[in-house]
Amino acid sequence: MIEADIVRLSSIPWAANLINDKRWTPTPSSNQIPKPTGEDSFFAETLDTGRTIRTMLTLRPTKEEEGDLAYKELLVILDLGDGLNGYAQVLHGGFAATLLDETCGGLIQLNVFEKAKRLGPQHVVNYLTAYLKTIYKKPVPVPGPVLCTAKIERQDGRKLYVRATIEDGAGTVYTTGECMFIQVKPKL
Repeated sequence: MIEADIVRLSSIPWAANLINDKRWTPTPSSNQIPKPTGEDSFFAETLDTGRTIRTMLTLRPTKEEEGDLAYKELLVILDLGDGLNGYAQVLHGGFAATLLDETCGGLIQLNVFEKAKRLGPQHVVNYLTAYLKTIYKKPVPVPGPVLCTAKIERQDGRKLYVRATIEDGAGTVYTTGECMFIQVKPKL
């Protein structure tokens, strides 16, 4: 699936540059995989159509960082269809916020899975979105490709602060998000 997404997105010059940049490597997007619990069904099933999310490719840094969080950044290249319009040829604002939340969540999940791989399944933790401040700078044109980015700003105990953007891949930022996620306490 990743290979097919790479082929489709490589026709977009800025996407091809990111795909071929040795600092980034394609990685599976956990939210695109249907789960028996129903988790991620919105992205894995509902939005997996030719009119919504036509293609989605996640890129993580090639090099891991030291410490608790192996990856501080994530890129997601999407080709969006016209089934996500809020206004004619403009992405629905609520879906723009959803993209920011999902991109940040993807970065967090990548780190959770990596930590579990290194230290064992007993280290799996869950995070939930506590808030997402969304700033709409310009309308996001659809259909077409967009670049979503997420970067961990800091961690404070169980709180994880992440900044996200939706861009055109050539420097125009359409939407930004400031997010805080809270680590869920395990039940006794």
